[in-house]
Amino acid sequence: MPVLPSGRRIEFSLDRFHALLGRMDTRRAQEIVATLSDPDDLLFVLDAVHFGRDDGAPFFADYVAADWKAYAAEWCAADREALKAWLASAEAHRNRAEAIAYIRALVLDGHRGALSYPYVISHGGAYPGAHSGSLLRQ
Repeated sequence: MPVLPSGRRIEFSLDRFHALLGRMDTRRAQEIVATLSDPDDLLFVLDAVHFGRDDGAPFFADYVAADWKAYAAEWCAADREALKAWLASAEAHRNRAEAIAYIRALVLDGHRGALSYPYVISHGGAYPGAHSGSLLRQ
């Protein structure tokens, strides 16, 4: 996610969703993952991550992407429009679709532990386009 016009930096994380799936009974995790198909399905499990303006430290903002409008009601119009446009962009849809493919491969196809995480996609790796990066955990 790019920086918003006001300088606010927001990203979205699937770390908590992955952790939840990892704690679940395998069959239940598979049932949940099997329901993921449309890129917008992930909006309900993508945690918003904000970055402190003073120190740049990431923190969970306690809302998911599907609920961003209520959280952003006090933001300037330019920030709201920028986030709305970004979430609806072809790039964001493509990233969410690739994330669903990764999660489905991991949970439904039995690749537990065999795929790199996170799966920011566009280069070669253990899963098409996978490469490792930092995790945000709470």
